[in-house]
Amino acid sequence: MKITVIVLCVVVALFGVASAVLGSIAEGTKLTRNDIEVYSNECVYPDNPAYALALLAALLLLLAQITASTVGGCCGRCKPRGAGFSGSKPVAKSKRATGAALCVLSWIMALIAERFFLVGAAMNIPMTRETSQGRGCHAVNDGVFMMGAILSIVATVFGIISYIMLYAAAAGANTTMGAVAGPSSAGEIRLDGIAIGHPVAAQQHAQAV
Repeated sequence: MKITVIVLCVVVALFGVASAVLGSIAEGTKLTRNDIEVYSNECVYPDNPAYALALLAALLLLLAQITASTVGGCCGRCKPRGAGFSGSKPVAKSKRATGAALCVLSWIMALIAERFFLVGAAMNIPMTRETSQGRGCHAVNDGVFMMGAILSIVATVFGIISYIMLYAAAAGANTTMGAVAGPSSAGEIRLDGIAIGHPVAAQQHAQAV
């Protein structure tokens, strides 16, 4: 595996892990019903770090997904960072299909995680909200940010595996093409391991006669 692939995987992993860590911290610092001050028909949400942490977690997860998808060739639709595809080998096709499926699944997990982060952040904005008499004030349910953190890890893992498989499919296709086509020992072009043309010795013998 090339150094470039390792570096890109590490970068994506750092973004994803950082997003999950911030989501976990936001879970522990979110507002509870006891933190919200109630005055008549108003709910006062005080300053808290969960709002900023959740937004930053959502941003880092988005960066991780964009990075993984870009270097992976837009979920296999374009050439990944590596080499071009060859449709002649079933193994390359299988890896490409699996990598594309994992990429799509990664985005689905990421979008669900983003929803958890953004909904939780919206409920922790420091502001005053009006409420109907007797309805009380709304607070984020337990586990919202934690679910976002868990899904961030899952999405990041799927994204990294997707990129590795798409890269492997491209690299395998290039290796196969290099082995199939190339010059023969007689200087002729080889196609699928078969030399096209006559050997050099036979040509020299014909010229001597």
